[in-house]
Amino acid sequence: MRMELLYAAQFAMSAYGAINDANNANANAWAQQEQANKQAAINNQLNTNAHIGINEEQALTLKKHGLDKWELWKLKRRQEAKAAVQATSRGMRGGTAKTVGGSYAAAYNNISRHAYGALARKDLNFEAAIADFGRRHRNVDLTTMNQNNAAFSNLSTGASFLGTALSVAGSGLQISEKYQKGLGTAKPKTTAPRSQT
Repeated sequence: MRMELLYAAQFAMSAYGAINDANNANANAWAQQEQANKQAAINNQLNTNAHIGINEEQALTLKKHGLDKWELWKLKRRQEAKAAVQATSRGMRGGTAKTVGGSYAAAYNNISRHAYGALARKDLNFEAAIADFGRRHRNVDLTTMNQNNAAFSNLSTGASFLGTALSVAGSGLQISEKYQKGLGTAKPKTTAPRSQT
């Protein structure tokens, strides 16, 4: 009877160990998943903040571009007005186009050419800046995806119910086999009967 209790206790301890290991593995997997979820939430919030910052910068760039173009148009109009005043004053003084350095039309065309060239450069720079904002948005998203993949890449899956059940069953079979062998080797000793003389 004591042998059976010993083997039963050994089986109970083995089963408890397997179940305890499974519970610990599941708790560890759950804690890792929770930590990965928290990290992903932080990464996603940083992503949102970065996009908001880029959008604000883009809006300021758009506003600045509009103001710069408006300033260029004002400068063009001032230069045209100045050329018109100079042409008028030359006419009042009796000068000719040859003696005063060119006609009003030539001066006007020169002013327009320089103004349109400056506006075209402004537009090209603005298009390059907008393309850069698009790249920065994509890079923010790629960085966040990479960080989230890293957070979730090495998560453990926890214990398998079937694996735990098979471990307990295997322990039971091993202990049962030991028990059976123990019964076979523990044969009672017999003594030969005494001869009566």
